[in-house]
Amino acid sequence: MAASNSGVVLTPSTLPSEPSAEAVHTARVGVRGRVYSGAVISSQDPATPPAPPLGPEDLPFAGRPFDRDAVEREHRDLVAAAEESGSARVLVLRGSHVPTTPDGPFLPLLTEVPATTGDPARPDVYLGRTADGTRVVLRTFPEDAQLPGFGAVAWQGLRSLATTVAPELTALLVTGQAIALWHRDHPRCPRCGALTEVVRSGWARRCPEDDSLHFPRTDPAIIVAVVDDHPDPAQQRILLGRSSLWSGNRYSTFAGFVEPGKSAEQAVVREVDEEAGVVVDTVQYQGSQPWPFPRSLMLGYRAVAHTARVHADGEEILDVQWFTREQLLHAARRGDVILPSRVSIAHALIASWLGQELPETAW
Repeated sequence: MAASNSGVVLTPSTLPSEPSAEAVHTARVGVRGRVYSGAVISSQDPATPPAPPLGPEDLPFAGRPFDRDAVEREHRDLVAAAEESGSARVLVLRGSHVPTTPDGPFLPLLTEVPATTGDPARPDVYLGRTADGTRVVLRTFPEDAQLPGFGAVAWQGLRSLATTVAPELTALLVTGQAIALWHRDHPRCPRCGALTEVVRSGWARRCPEDDSLHFPRTDPAIIVAVVDDHPDPAQQRILLGRSSLWSGNRYSTFAGFVEPGKSAEQAVVREVDEEAGVVVDTVQYQGSQPWPFPRSLMLGYRAVAHTARVHADGEEILDVQWFTREQLLHAARRGDVILPSRVSIAHALIASWLGQELPETAW
């Protein structure tokens, strides 16, 4: 075992032996056009303990559902109804930041907010009703907009607010961010390029040329904690990687988009093979969380590796390392590795395997 400044590197002598013929059966898994015929530890199939589901308390961005009035907004303009009510509140987004006071996010009355910019990519959107019946409308402004009446507020981003505000408010913030980015990036018809009209209270756009309807886009992506299933819990390990997009010694789970024609489970197998050179099986779903940066739905899994040797692809992933629970805690507390922050589902996947909360991180 050799230490490095980014964690613990396992030498070949510390790797587990390959399973015996009596302990395996053949699995055939299609990945990137290839067919793997590999050894799968048979004890993993019925005997591997199920990965515990992640709950709302583990996934800050999952929030608590609010009533979006999805049926009613199909038939009448709920933005106009909110304006007429006189009691509607506004989630203001300036760029990707919301106004806050010492009490939390500031949702002023609709009558207290400057008028919309008129930009077709920044329409008002009816978000829904909170538990107390308050209607909430989204209104967005450019990052550098000077808004009268907002001089005393602080502007904060979603990542810093998600773990400090009530779940229902977090859900509003996540929804507002996601729908705002969709309007910003897709104001025109993908068929003909015509500027589309906002309909259904901001939840769809219609092309005036061919009458086609276009809806908010969500990109499904998998994210997976790769583990081994050593019979001794003290020797069980998790595989983490360092992305080429990250500075310093940040390590996390593996993630990737679900390609057309593939299931989420197939995407797990493909992504881990591509990025870490590891074939996995016993893919177990744990939970999901929206990730509006800009429009992903993260599907969280745990998968068991049945090959111990790893190899980073050198492009997306620069380094991959195995950690026991003790090694991971020790490396994180020393700062040798920086683990994902509380808002990420990666944090929840790692903590679920670890069996305790992760050390505080500067990520």
